[in-house]
Formats: sequence, C-alpha cells, structure tokens
Amino acid sequence: MIPYEDVVKHYMNPVVQEEIAKFARGRWVGLHCSKKDGRGRNLLMRYFKGSRIPLKIDREQDVAKILQLFNDSSPRTFYATANVYRSLEEIEDTIEMSNILLCTPTWDIDNALEDWEATLAAAREIVSFLESQGIIKSVFVKWSGRGAHVHVHQNAISNDVLKRSNPLDVAYAMVEYVNQKLNQRFNDLLVELNAENLRIENEIDPQRMFSCPLSLHREVSSVCVCIEPNELDDFNPEWSSIDGYKHHFGWIEHIVGEADTLALRAIETVGGYPFTPKFRRRKHPPLDEQIMDWIEKIGEDKL
Repeated sequence: MIPYEDVVKHYMNPVVQEEIAKFARGRWVGLHCSKKDGRGRNLLMRYFKGSRIPLKIDREQDVAKILQLFNDSSPRTFYATANVYRSLEEIEDTIEMSNILLCTPTWDIDNALEDWEATLAAAREIVSFLESQGIIKSVFVKWSGRGAHVHVHQNAISNDVLKRSNPLDVAYAMVEYVNQKLNQRFNDLLVELNAENLRIENEIDPQRMFSCPLSLHREVSSVCVCIEPNELDDFNPEWSSIDGYKHHFGWIEHIVGEADTLALRAIETVGGYPFTPKFRRRKHPPLDEQIMDWIEKIGEDKL
C-alpha cells in the first residue's frame, strides 16, 4: 500500500492534474478513498461535502481542491463516468438521459495481473477491428493496473449521428457490436494463452465509471497510463510504475466523424442501451451506496 503522503505527492504534480482534468471535464467524478464506512467498505465520494451536487472537475486546480476537501478520508483513486453531461448542478442531471452530451465507447478487459500479456492480446484484437472500421486516430488503450480499457474518443462520433440516437445508446451499441464480432477470437485467446480469467464485457451503462489517466489504482501500487496502440507490443506493467511511468499524452487526439460508420452500423444491428432509466423519488439506497455495492459485486479487477 502506498503511504498517503506519496498519494498526495503524486496528485500535486501539475502534469497529473492536467491529465485527470482533461478526461474528467464534463463527467461525474468518483473519488475512491482508503477510509472505510461502517460496513467495512471503502468510501466512494460522489458529491461535494454537505450537498447532493455531483462531484466534478472543471480545471486542473480542482484535483488538488477535491483532494483537500476529502483529506480526512484519504483519497486514493479518481474515476469519471463514460458519460459527458451538458450540466452537473444537481443529482437529477446525472439521471436525465437528455442531459447526456457525449459518451465514450469503452471496452473493459478484465484479467489477472499475471496474465497481462493476454490482456494486451485482447486489446490488440479490439484495436485491429476498430482500425478495419476506419477508426485509427481516435482510439487509445489505458492500462488500469490489473486490466485494460480500450477507448474511442467521444468526439469521434459526429453530431450528425448523435442527432439520431442518444450518446449512451451509441456507445453501448458500438461496444456490443465489436464484442459480438470478436467473440470467437476472444474465446480462442482463452485457450491459446491459458487465460481463464480473461473477460471482455460491455460495461457501458448510465453510471459507469472508468479510471482517469494518471490516477492511482485503488489498491495496486501503479499508475493508470495510456498506451499508444502501435506501442502495445512493447508494453509491460513496469510502464505503470509510480516512480517512473510511461504515458501516452496524445490520447486526447481524435478526428470528428471517424467513428460514424461503425456507430451507425452498430445502432442498426444492436439497437441502443437495453434499459432506459427514469428518475423517480428515492425508494432505494442513495446512488453512491448502490455504486459501492456494484463495485463489490463486479470485483476490483474491473476498475
């Protein structure tokens, strides 16, 4: 476990703050802490203290401010939703589908750390398929600490497409479409690489969070680094070392409309997200408690 003073030192780095802010801007932020609640679960901060205003990061300086705000809970990891919102001023903003401005298509590759080569093999398959669909400049891979995420930049989907379908529907359909096309290849990898823990799943949903670039992993002593697709063959987990990480700063690059062809084909084939959430008066635990239950249920390898 990294001493908390080293956690603070890491997040005080202006480069780290800039990368987190680039990814988190416009998204609902989650702050995973080392301190536990009365049920023995790590605290997950989703709102500004004393309010139900969703936690958000608009500027680089907000990273340090949020860290200080929750200092007594020993913050550890910054997450942000796949969704980018038009407004984040009240809890209803995170629930209303029409408030979703953009959504980042993301493939979640879950695996045991020791089988990291199989994780990268799955990432290569996804990247190769995306390239075959014309998505070349708008894709990047992120090593999360135990697994990996393959992201397509949300702005690679043009407004022409988003006028027809909700961004969440588009992102869900794209991930599902690719997973269906590569399902047999993923099964082959399980056998070829003896990677029984390898899972590639569609985790896109209205509240799905992903680690922010250069955030620390919630338990593993590593940094969440981005990888340029053409460097996947060279990657090894040492790139995520806290003392000397190697990070692809060009992850934010994209071409508007580059993902349109795949997006339209996916929507036509898959349809949208299978469940349409609607806001109702609370008859269940607060959303942050539900999210913590969700984290425990899926296991920390996915985050």
